[in-house]
Amino acid sequence: MAAGGFPDHCTTINLPTGLTYTCVHYLKPSKSSKRTILFLHGFPSSSYDWHHQIKHFADKGYGVIAPDLLGYGGTTSPTSLEPYKLKNMSDDIMAILKHCGVDVDGGKKVHVVGHDFGAIFMSTLIAYYPQIALTCAFLAVPYTPPGRKLDLDAMKVLTERELGFEFFGYRRFLMRDDSWKLMDEHKESFFTLIYGPEEGMIKHFLPAGELEAWLKADRKVPLLDWVTPEYKETRDRIFSKEGAYRGPTDWYRARFREFLGIDEEMEDIGPNPKLPCPTMFMQSADSKMMAKEWTERTKLFADDYEYADVKGGKGHWVQLEAPAEVNRALEDFLERHAS
Repeated sequence: MAAGGFPDHCTTINLPTGLTYTCVHYLKPSKSSKRTILFLHGFPSSSYDWHHQIKHFADKGYGVIAPDLLGYGGTTSPTSLEPYKLKNMSDDIMAILKHCGVDVDGGKKVHVVGHDFGAIFMSTLIAYYPQIALTCAFLAVPYTPPGRKLDLDAMKVLTERELGFEFFGYRRFLMRDDSWKLMDEHKESFFTLIYGPEEGMIKHFLPAGELEAWLKADRKVPLLDWVTPEYKETRDRIFSKEGAYRGPTDWYRARFREFLGIDEEMEDIGPNPKLPCPTMFMQSADSKMMAKEWTERTKLFADDYEYADVKGGKGHWVQLEAPAEVNRALEDFLERHAS
């Protein structure tokens, strides 16, 4: 299981819905005044992608909750798409917090940190449950207001104009029912593309048709310097099971093909909900995968907003590529909003 990176702090949580989540859980010391941090990973990751942050903040006296999200690692991978509605997974997170002893309904708020699709998920989670968030931090992907359907044709035109390349075309492949099979058959090829140079992502992952062509050719590139043998071995183990990519790609089928829950979000939450707490957006300004206009989007929805440029990072995986800088910036932010 992914949470196996922290075997002494791995817990299995059986929810009333019948789903089972694996989770890294550090209780904060009884004398610590610090809050708990909820870490939400993205695609195609697991709780282990927070290992630098988990250890750092647990050692500092914070509580830590880092689940393998639905379909990932040791967590249940449902065969239907309904459980992947962001509202349903938000309910799962509320149950996980309760299981871990965080009484959010009793006023015990947490710091929420999300990366990639975890940042998109966090946007909906704290819109439905604003009472849980003392702060929120978006890594690499900005706030995404709930209730919006993405038009891939329109986004192709927009991103080619603003970035110089198509950004969301890869979703056309991931949304297909058979995408996970090709990823399973070419795991090493997929791994090196995702964790290789950003230029490869821009050319061979993001535009429509390119990811499928890359996998079918079983192409590979050298990994980035931060990808240690230990990291690769652990991640390979996490994704070694047959069908390991079905659950992760079900997020895309549910959200961007079937639009599950999006109309309900608009009805329940309304358009453009404001963020309920102090907010940070963190990225590497050196990354070519984010337009300046996008980085500024989050502050339009936050009354208390700040931006952090991760100087030691150059790409999408900031918490892995530049952990010391990310931890420093995040810790400073949390300390200034401790209560």
